Amino acid sequence: MGMRAYYFRKLARYVQPKEFKRVKVVRDKTNPQISIPELLFLRWGIRTLRPQTVVEIGSFCGASTSIMADQLQRLGKGRLYAIDLFSLSSPGKGHGGDYWKTFDQTMKPYIGWFEKIEGDSRMIPWDRPIDFLFIDGDHSEAGVSADIAKYAPFVRQGGGIFLHDYLDSPETNSLVKTAVDRTLLRDATYRKLGVVSSLVAFQKMR
Repeated sequence: MGMRAYYFRKLARYVQPKEFKRVKVVRDKTNPQISIPELLFLRWGIRTLRPQTVVEIGSFCGASTSIMADQLQRLGKGRLYAIDLFSLSSPGKGHGGDYWKTFDQTMKPYIGWFEKIEGDSRMIPWDRPIDFLFIDGDHSEAGVSADIAKYAPFVRQGGGIFLHDYLDSPETNSLVKTAVDRTLLRDATYRKLGVVSSLVAFQKMR
């Protein structure tokens, strides 16, 4: 864990102990692959940007989905679109197993605040403006690049783009970073907001 993530976590623990505990419970029950600081960073992004339309690519068991939907619910506006293979997943494609059942259970408190979209993010039709985009799906260089190319143009000016597993990890071998550095990082349209653990954030400036 980097120093920024360490202090982000420490600050949350002492300034908002109830929120820290709630995020920890959600994370432990759903997806230990995403850290508490990363979930708190996502939470911060939603609270700061106050989006109307949130698109998440790669929802898995709903840890990040529920954190973001919870913030929309608290703000009293917005809708989240969760795009994932879900039941179409197999051991050879995606996580496999019955993880979508955990997702459905996790998201029960947020019925009406999100829409579950089953399928490959590259094949799902999309033509609506986006205020907040979270990419955590296909972690190959081609997969990340395809999601950026397809969905980033729909992000409104001032909107946010967050991507998970940006930094080195055994699972991604820096492929996410390679894709991001060749696209968003080189495009003056986007301003890098920062990195917490392996979660990188950008804001669309124009």
